[in-house]
Amino acid sequence: MMYGLHWSESLSLVLFWVVCAIAGALILMQRLSAICGYEKQFGLPESNWPGAIIGGLSGAGVASIGIYFYFFAPAAASWVEWTGRSAYVLVLGSSAAHLVTFIHFWRRLGAEGADTGNLTALRHEQVDKFRQSHENYADLKARDDEAVDELLAVFGERLLSGQRALSRVPFYGYLGTVCGILLMAEELTRLDEATETFKVLRDMAGGLVLAFQTTLVALLAYLPLRKGYDMLLNRMSDLERKWLDMREGEKRG
Repeated sequence: MMYGLHWSESLSLVLFWVVCAIAGALILMQRLSAICGYEKQFGLPESNWPGAIIGGLSGAGVASIGIYFYFFAPAAASWVEWTGRSAYVLVLGSSAAHLVTFIHFWRRLGAEGADTGNLTALRHEQVDKFRQSHENYADLKARDDEAVDELLAVFGERLLSGQRALSRVPFYGYLGTVCGILLMAEELTRLDEATETFKVLRDMAGGLVLAFQTTLVALLAYLPLRKGYDMLLNRMSDLERKWLDMREGEKRG
């Protein structure tokens, strides 16, 4: 049994935890499968195991948060408190989705040093055509710039959109902050009831904890992910310079 729960309740919690873990894995695997499906047309191999692992862990985390607040944390006094607590779930789910994207593109960019199965191999084919062509160099350069932009867009567009979407994570934390402050304001209206002063102060402290804790959790999730996206975009810039140098090298050759 779990903390005095009936065996049937304990079993239900375990099943709920497992179902959430499976659901999380399936959701992020589907998300990653959509990304890989687009990349497959460029000859890139499909790999969605990060979605299974991180999705399973995040789903289990969501279940754990729900179980804790429903069974073991002090009962929520109102829907406002439940809304504030939901900020933890929103931060966790959003961060997991971004983490899957980050790991996927980190692995993709890391594989660009290999001979096959990456975009650099396609770039070599483009450069070979550039070398064999007898068209005017200015026209070839314009066409080659378009080809490079197309290759960069395979990773770059999703990285940029992911970076923009990442800005929502702190706002999920602010949701908990607003709800926590609202709880404090509601408790302040009860201070005229002297017999419940200590209870009111305790409830106000709970609202204050919710307000600051959700913001802290959101920022701790946001800042490393933002740094990770910046690193990936810097690697994309290095890759672009490498691809352009390949063309100029062929021209000099």
